[in-house]
Amino acid sequence: MRSQSLPSRLRRAGVVSMLGLGLGLGLGLAAAGCGSTDTTATAYLTWQIVDASYPNPETAPALTCQQKGVTTVRVALTPAAGGGVFDFPCANMAGETFTVPSGIYTIQLIALNANFSAVAQLTFQQRLFGQTNLGHIIFQVK
Repeated sequence: MRSQSLPSRLRRAGVVSMLGLGLGLGLGLAAAGCGSTDTTATAYLTWQIVDASYPNPETAPALTCQQKGVTTVRVALTPAAGGGVFDFPCANMAGETFTVPSGIYTIQLIALNANFSAVAQLTFQQRLFGQTNLGHIIFQVK
């Protein structure tokens, strides 16, 4: 059996200790949740109302909600277990949901009249993570 000098043994022990320390530190940070901290999300958007008779909604003049009888903009996030329904006064022209769990949602954006009947709607899927911008929505209302 070969005898090792003290500095050689210390160096090897130091490498193992440093590896152990690094592994322990990495696992500790992972357990503490460092890295990906956003496990919840909100969704925010802005909107405008235009007349559906215009061929290009992006160049159509913006109308007031009252001109088209829109009172509420609803944001419905599905699955309902993690999402929910959020109503905003149309005249605000912007809204942000309460906190929901991060994940992929089917999102329905619905312009509602005073009877809560849909007059325009948009549906899409999007991953919500942190504060998520759903964009500027143009509701084409007849």
